[in-house]
Amino acid sequence: MRTAFRTSWLPAALLALAPTVALAQAPATPLSLSIDEAVTLALENNLDLKTDRLDPQIGATRVAAASGLFKPTVSSTVNRNNQLQPPSSLLFPTSTQTDVVTTNVGLNQRLPWFGTSYTVAWDTSHTDSNSFLNSFNPLLRSGFSASVSQPLLRDLFTDAARTNLALSRNNRTIADTRLQESVVRTTAAVKAAYWNLVAARANVVARQAALRLAEELVRVNKAKVDVGQSPPIDLVSAQAEVASNQEQRIVAETTVKQSEDRLRVLIFDAARRDVWNVALEPTDTPPVGTAAVDLEAAVTNALRDRADLARARKDIENAGVALRLAGNQKLPDVRVNATYQASGLGGTEVLRSGGFPGTIIGPGQVVGFGTVLDQLLKSDYPTWAVGVSVSYPIGQSAEDASHARSRLEARQAEQRMKSAEGRVIQQVRDAAWKVEMNARRVETARAVRELGEQRRDVEQRRFEVGMSTSFLVIQAQRDLAQSTQNELSAVLAYDLSLVDFEAVQQAGPAGQTTAATTPATVAVTSTATTASRTASTTTAGVF
Repeated sequence: MRTAFRTSWLPAALLALAPTVALAQAPATPLSLSIDEAVTLALENNLDLKTDRLDPQIGATRVAAASGLFKPTVSSTVNRNNQLQPPSSLLFPTSTQTDVVTTNVGLNQRLPWFGTSYTVAWDTSHTDSNSFLNSFNPLLRSGFSASVSQPLLRDLFTDAARTNLALSRNNRTIADTRLQESVVRTTAAVKAAYWNLVAARANVVARQAALRLAEELVRVNKAKVDVGQSPPIDLVSAQAEVASNQEQRIVAETTVKQSEDRLRVLIFDAARRDVWNVALEPTDTPPVGTAAVDLEAAVTNALRDRADLARARKDIENAGVALRLAGNQKLPDVRVNATYQASGLGGTEVLRSGGFPGTIIGPGQVVGFGTVLDQLLKSDYPTWAVGVSVSYPIGQSAEDASHARSRLEARQAEQRMKSAEGRVIQQVRDAAWKVEMNARRVETARAVRELGEQRRDVEQRRFEVGMSTSFLVIQAQRDLAQSTQNELSAVLAYDLSLVDFEAVQQAGPAGQTTAATTPATVAVTSTATTASRTASTTTAGVF
């Protein structure tokens, strides 16, 4: 299969010299591809993008894990304990057999507001024993308990769990910005590879045209040498020029193959062997006009939309979250703890006669489980407990050092943001200057190429009437080939600078690190360990 080049944007004189130039391709149906279609294929198939799309999903699982700390937890146990105790005293002259079945159901939760935590539990037990000291056999017991712990200073408005949840949400947003940046960079890479392929194919056209001119000069010189009008050295020089142009054409054709491979890696699943044989035929021609650059609007867009600046803003938020936690942890740990318990008791009453402990004369009244629950619900046997605990370290603490560090890190994040904004402005301006520079290069290179064509035509006509030499014709052809190459390079540079100017408003250069945007976590000392601190003061009261 041979694929013809699209050359509608090439100079008219070059097209006249090379109206149909083809490059041998692998035996596959050509895929006509516009630049927008290439970008669409990349967004669907690019392996790096598929990998980067997993980062937000991973971040979402971290948010779910951090949120899981505030979910209620239900616990349940069922236990049976059978015990045979040997006679050990005058009160227990015989062995005692006890069989206890216990069930328990509990609910506990840490609330995401104000640091409140609570526990609710309900338990029942059935005890069967031959101990003569029991008042009920079997014995039914049921209990209900509820406890609440409420911090008043430390952990009231923020704590480690809420801080980690806020950080995980910010890091989830940071993962989105990284994916956005990856999409922008991949899109820019596809456009750059596309225009490189177009330029490489156009270069083959130019090299083919130069080769045709050199071959035509060989034909003319051979005819003149045969009739004695030119020395043999003119024919040798022309043949050497043909060989040189053939070498350059071979290099240009190889560059096309390499450019196609670079585009294939970006727009296809490169792990599939069959895609490497798909011939790519670009259908779009590169823009050669001089686009007007609105520098101020571009800077405004970049400061608003750049993914790295969005991450820097999230870094400032993360630093602020950590600073609030560190400041809160410096406060005394003052907590109100309240507990309520209710009990119910029943079973088969044991009747006795005589003095203590009396003689068991048989079973008595049966207090059923329903009565036990009624006692529980009516709170016939309640227990209340309310207390305040205070804990505060004496002297410089680890929390003071953490707060000082967090305050410095917050200032550092703000300075990084300002530095990043300065770099963004410089990068946008630099990209804009390159667009303007390359636009002027295109105009200059086009003028040089047009003058080269005129000079080549003049030298050719002069040579035909014997007023010029083969050397001057060859030199004019070389100069024209070089000026054509320079024009192609200038057009490619202009197209790539437009791609960069568009991309730099949304994402920074590859490999650039704007700020410390690694996922942030918080490590704090649990309030449960405050009692183990040395040189601390603790007071407690029960009402």
